Amino acid sequence: MLTWDFIESLRDLTYHRTAKTRVSTIAQARRFVNTVGFCFAFTARNSELPCLWHAACGERHPVYPEHTHSDPAIGLVWQAKDDLARDRSIYYGKAIRSRPSMISLEFFPSFYRLLDRPASPDQFLADYRAGTLSPAARRIMEALCQRSPMVTFELKMNSGLNHPRKRAEFDRAMAELQMKMYVVKIDEFYDPFTFLWDLVSLRFQPEIEIARSFSLEAARENILRQYFRLLWISDAAACRRLFNWPVEVVQTLLGQLQQQGFLHRVKVENERKEYYGLADMPEPSLHRRAGVSCKKQSRP
Repeated sequence: MLTWDFIESLRDLTYHRTAKTRVSTIAQARRFVNTVGFCFAFTARNSELPCLWHAACGERHPVYPEHTHSDPAIGLVWQAKDDLARDRSIYYGKAIRSRPSMISLEFFPSFYRLLDRPASPDQFLADYRAGTLSPAARRIMEALCQRSPMVTFELKMNSGLNHPRKRAEFDRAMAELQMKMYVVKIDEFYDPFTFLWDLVSLRFQPEIEIARSFSLEAARENILRQYFRLLWISDAAACRRLFNWPVEVVQTLLGQLQQQGFLHRVKVENERKEYYGLADMPEPSLHRRAGVSCKKQSRP
């Protein structure tokens, strides 16, 4: 029977939460995102996914510093999110659970395919007419379709959302457009402080072309397989919370992965419910820290 101590020791390695595997340079941060495929940037609760800040600390439960500006681990994450987004090494945005997330270019097509929308450049207008896009978000998209990229101040001016009283409305609309993968922040400037925004459809054209070749089911399976390679075990409820997929979709996919021999049912000490675990998970008695990998398999 598995124990949570054993499971977390496996995750320490796939999440790079050890002193030996910790991330300390931008090049290592790039390799980390490319290895795990997708992760949170600053916070991860209860090992729900890898987190670059945890990897930069090399710890399972790092304490958030009181003075973030002088903290080397926080500084590395801030620099990595700027540098890697700027040179198009990764996708960075509020893509998973509305929190700052990093997605490798290998896995971006799968996440983009989850949107399940036509490739039309004016799809945002259809979303607006269907009531799934706010008026402020529509105005921002219209401005970016006229000229892109734009810094935040220009975008506010061109969308008519530059009045101080409309700041909250603008921020909500930008968060909405990031979650729907319509816009993406591609750079930050510090004198004065501002962001540079672009259309996802322009910034990631090659990856979007790849996404069109995927079925929705193949994209979900690709993501869920990597998720289990990272976490080793999980359950349907955790998958639903993280990816916001319908319950019947998650249950069907987990059943298929079990039939394929990729997953099997496992029990954890002092837990009543059963979990799904990787079929090739090492036995606790045979576990060797150097032998654990989250190596990805080819996309379906």
